[in-house]
Amino acid sequence: MTPRPRALGAALAALALVGSLSACSDSSKPGTLAQHEMNATPSAQVTSAPASGAKVIDVTVTGTTVTPDGGRIQIKVGQQVIFKIQADAKGEVHVHSSPATAIFYPAGASQASITLTQPGIIEVEIENLGKPVAQLEVQ
Repeated sequence: MTPRPRALGAALAALALVGSLSACSDSSKPGTLAQHEMNATPSAQVTSAPASGAKVIDVTVTGTTVTPDGGRIQIKVGQQVIFKIQADAKGEVHVHSSPATAIFYPAGASQASITLTQPGIIEVEIENLGKPVAQLEVQ
C-alpha cells in the first residue's frame, strides 16, 4: 500500500518543522528561533574578578578534544555563569537556552559571562566541533 500524496506531504512538513526547531538558531534568517551572539573577551582585557557567587566553568579546546566533556553542572536561576576558555584555535560555544546564545571565542585565553533566567537542562557545546561541554541544570 502506498501513502497518499497529501499524507506524505504532511509528514514531510512535520519533519521539516521538527528539524528547524531542533537545529541551532540564527536570528539573521527569517523564520528561525532567536539567538543572542557575543564575543568572548580576551583574558588580557578582563579587568575584574568574577562576582561573588558566580559559577566559573573552565573550558579547554585542544584540537578536537574538549574539557569538560558534557557532564552536568548545577546552577541557580539568575546565577552568573562565566566561561573561561583556553583554545588553540578560534571557535564558537553554543548555549542552547531560550534565546540561544552563541559565544565566539579567539585562539588563546578568553572569557564570557551569561545569566540564565529559566529553569531546565541547558546543553552547551563547541559548535564548530560538535562536542559537548556541559549540561547546565538550572534550578
